[in-house]
Amino acid sequence: MATIEEIIKWFKEQGNKTVLSNQNLSQEIIAPKAIDSAVIDNISFLNAKNKDRVPELLIKAQCKIVILESSLADKELINSIEGMSFIFSDNPKADLLLFCKNFLGFDQKIEKTEIHSSASIAESAVLGKNIIVSTNVVIGDKVEIGDNCKIGSNTVIESNTILGDNVEIGSNSVIGGIGFGYAQDELTKQYERFPHYGRVIIHNNVSIGNNTCIDRGSLSDTIMHDGVKIDNLVHIAHNVKIGKNTLIIANAMIAGSVIIGENCWIAPSSCIRNGITIGDNVTVGLASTVTKNIGSSQTVMGSPAVSIEDFLKLREQQKFFLKE
Repeated sequence: MATIEEIIKWFKEQGNKTVLSNQNLSQEIIAPKAIDSAVIDNISFLNAKNKDRVPELLIKAQCKIVILESSLADKELINSIEGMSFIFSDNPKADLLLFCKNFLGFDQKIEKTEIHSSASIAESAVLGKNIIVSTNVVIGDKVEIGDNCKIGSNTVIESNTILGDNVEIGSNSVIGGIGFGYAQDELTKQYERFPHYGRVIIHNNVSIGNNTCIDRGSLSDTIMHDGVKIDNLVHIAHNVKIGKNTLIIANAMIAGSVIIGENCWIAPSSCIRNGITIGDNVTVGLASTVTKNIGSSQTVMGSPAVSIEDFLKLREQQKFFLKE
């Protein structure tokens, strides 16, 4: 909890923040909330995603402080709204996160180790400092877990998995299970499971959601590099390598031996075929199926996925034929 005056003062101290104070600065703010439902003791934000609705949202808003994207700050509109203070920002969402961390204790560091009595931890596992292990967690042989990690309820971390520092794993996930790899016997035609001797290696500051499976490597390792964020209900197969700060969103399926570069966005319900290589700074659109390698700094969409330019051309052609 903080007053508007305290919030404004703190943001000014961060540097390069322009502030407009139009009301009673003693109003206490207890939580952030979406601007269309925020009330007097909330803080909210508006960014370019709302650019077509800014006048409507600000005029109707009941909250008294808003973090507003600088490019949306129409002087005439701002001055016409009484009783509201503004913090002008190049990145309102990031600045709201800073507010939550500083004033609400959001994302505080773990100060001590808490291991629930129902957790099953192998004697050979090595646990770091200040970790949280929730109910019914299973940690297998020779697992290594770094400092300040959180493991959600009912999650299984299979043997030889390595977690760096500040790793978060949600509930009901399986990390390091055996992947779906088989070889067919030439005589019997029966499928036999291919051995999986690899590990899962998760570097620092990685977040993994609920109900997600990440398979161990077969003859090499499955690796998540620093800052990777993986949503709920994601499947990542054996031998996959994911570069720094890449985001994998809900229901995505990453098949075996895929390599994904840094700072990529893999949208919900996407599917990436086995053996594909994706460069850095790539966006894979919603529900796309990637069947070919993608170079860096591209956006692809569709099934099969093509460049956004080709995708839009195809859509125009479809519209033309539908008119015929």
